Amino acid sequence: MRKWISAFDPGFLVIGVLALIALWPFLINASLPEGTDAELHIFRLAELSYLLRGGEIYPRWAPNFFHGFGYPIFNYYAPFTYYLGSLVEFLPRVDVVDAVKTLFVGGIFLAAIGMYGFVRDNWGRRAGYVAAAVFIYAPYIQYIDPHVRGVLPESFSFGLFAIALWSVDRLARSGRMWPWLTAVLVTAALIMTHNLMGLLFFSWLFTWMVWRIVGRRHRSSGTVPAKLSLKMFGRRLEIAPDWVAIGALLLSLGVAAIFWLPVLLESSAVNLNTLIGQENNYDFHSHFISIAELSTPSLWIDWGAAQPAFRFNLGVAQWVLGLLGIVMLLLRKLKHAWHFSFFVLSLAVFIFLMLPISVFLWENAPFLPFFQFPWRLLGPAAAMLAVVGGVGSGALFDLIDARGAAIKSKKHLTAWLAGLFVAVPMLLAIPLSQVAPWPDFGEVFTLRMSLIENSGRWLGTTSTDDYIPTTVDIIPRRQSSVVANFKLGLPPDHINHAMLPEGSTIETETIRPLLTRYTTNTPRKTLLRLFLFDFPGWQARIDGEPVAKQLGRPEGFLVIPLPAGEHVVEIEFGSTPARDLATFLTLLGLAAMLYGLFVLPRKGENFLPLAFGQLHTWRDYADWPVLGIVAGVTAVFAILSPQGIFHIDSTGSTVIPAQQRTFADFDNSIALLGFDLPGGQIDAGDELDLMLYWKAQQPLDINYQVFVHLFDADGNLVAQSDKLNPGDYPTRRWTTDKYVRDPHSLVLPPDLPSGTYTVTTGLWVQAEGWRSPLVDESGTQVDDKYILFSFTVP
Repeated sequence: MRKWISAFDPGFLVIGVLALIALWPFLINASLPEGTDAELHIFRLAELSYLLRGGEIYPRWAPNFFHGFGYPIFNYYAPFTYYLGSLVEFLPRVDVVDAVKTLFVGGIFLAAIGMYGFVRDNWGRRAGYVAAAVFIYAPYIQYIDPHVRGVLPESFSFGLFAIALWSVDRLARSGRMWPWLTAVLVTAALIMTHNLMGLLFFSWLFTWMVWRIVGRRHRSSGTVPAKLSLKMFGRRLEIAPDWVAIGALLLSLGVAAIFWLPVLLESSAVNLNTLIGQENNYDFHSHFISIAELSTPSLWIDWGAAQPAFRFNLGVAQWVLGLLGIVMLLLRKLKHAWHFSFFVLSLAVFIFLMLPISVFLWENAPFLPFFQFPWRLLGPAAAMLAVVGGVGSGALFDLIDARGAAIKSKKHLTAWLAGLFVAVPMLLAIPLSQVAPWPDFGEVFTLRMSLIENSGRWLGTTSTDDYIPTTVDIIPRRQSSVVANFKLGLPPDHINHAMLPEGSTIETETIRPLLTRYTTNTPRKTLLRLFLFDFPGWQARIDGEPVAKQLGRPEGFLVIPLPAGEHVVEIEFGSTPARDLATFLTLLGLAAMLYGLFVLPRKGENFLPLAFGQLHTWRDYADWPVLGIVAGVTAVFAILSPQGIFHIDSTGSTVIPAQQRTFADFDNSIALLGFDLPGGQIDAGDELDLMLYWKAQQPLDINYQVFVHLFDADGNLVAQSDKLNPGDYPTRRWTTDKYVRDPHSLVLPPDLPSGTYTVTTGLWVQAEGWRSPLVDESGTQVDDKYILFSFTVP
């Protein structure tokens, strides 16, 4: 124990304190909010936990989803976070919501640990502190992904990437057994955590290793052993550790085959077209970012907004420290410059792909549109920027140490400077730690999930009918007989009773969640029609003998030919050749991984850089200033945060961020509280961007639509913007204490003549064809639209 404590890096204590502000909203608020994708992941985890508890091993079908018709979500969507969350949920007094919240916290914490470890090993501890701060306080990592979007798998993937980066690097420099184990398992977990980020990060790790091998001559001698002498299958093999790392990456692909291979081989069995949007929210054309937005400061969070405004940015501190790293590279002041340059190049590529100028690549590369949102690359860019900023800071610290070595009073100067560099990203990120408090998520159960599906918010925990079997020609309507059992806490009743011959009897027994036994007695030969989507893997047996199933069109339901008399019918979701092959490759990969543990050395010469070999002990004061500054910032934040000085709070009829405040009352139901005007001269062919701020005056039972119209001086309509839901948020779900931001864009005709133009807005009900009246203080109608502003085209 004493030996372990003496070997423990005190830097991890710094990282633990460093992460507290980033984790603050999760630590001080119980439960999790509704209304983000976190809600979907909670119900997915609950469904997987139900399947695992029911005895299903690696289930690929969600039997309770999609109105109880079932859904192959776990065959196509990366499942690792749900399995990990199920392990957490199995603990005493931990529910599904707690498990999801634990993974959000764990993902950010792993990101800090992994980034610190990687940069520390290569460029020193103080560089590692800065890199960790730059990474976890990047707006996308700290706020946008976990809080605005609530995308648990993607958020967790950033933590796993940092750990994989650290593990693969240590393996590439030492060739030892324990880095081998972690590199294979963590990279495999990364692949199985998020479909898109898993693919991107695996490809990046592999390319990075190839870069290192190609540029081996550029590295300092002595940092890596020339060869490892390994005895494999009775033969002696000389191999460089870099190639061991390449082998670990390829092996991780094999270990993860149980997930990705069926996705690839069975992709034709489901509808994937909805994953690529065309002129909708999932169309990448609508989600590029300008370089100005990437570099602007983050906005303060308004607790009075239903969906507070934010920016898709990289962070000001991140930009400044990143530029420092690039300057140090140009000045040739960096260790391992060839290695470092790959991160700079990767950062440039990720930023380029987020800019509108890269549209030609998105339109021609077959895989890029599946990323849907170019701004999604903010996460990978943040990881690259963390390394670039951390290493650049470390180089600056080294220069200062070298020039001030003879001056005793400057002994700890760089430690204090490192603390300052760490504190700056923390301080600038404080506004994003002020997430509005959320109410308790409530109990998670199947009936609640089914009622949400019935409300139309989503089906099968997806909003665009992703992964619907291709045999489903039309989406079937909800069947009350199927979901009735949910009220009793029982599995769905899949039998189409109305289609059975008169006098038929059926007894249902659920053996496992994906194995149901029916004891049937029918007076004549018939078809047993089930309200259950057919899909590869469903098997039918009658009296123990396999029977060919049929397909019920157009709904795509499973149909079983049933002989007359008494029989036992079993319906089971089983495997397919693609899944059998995937399982075999995973088992083979695990076996190869275990074999590598016996082949690779457990101990040996310390091939790690000098910066790691000279880690300070607990009795060494050198880095305590960093811990002191980080702890001080965190303590002051914890004291001041409850005072409400780090956020804004619009209440009543006031919208603080609105440029123009007003009160336009539409039928005492919804009021327009303000709007933002476009800046600068408006000319023909311009795109007129404006923001409206609405607020419900009472609970609403109508879903209103919104229009913004542009009229010329003669009252002719020349441009318009219409939305089914103001702010893309159905008005029935609006609360009376939060305003709704509603962006609009009017494209002016290129041949628009000179003159004066007027912009108006209003609400209407499309289904019934009437407009909501604009009323005055007495409730008398004065118009059916509100005039926002006028402008002149020269």
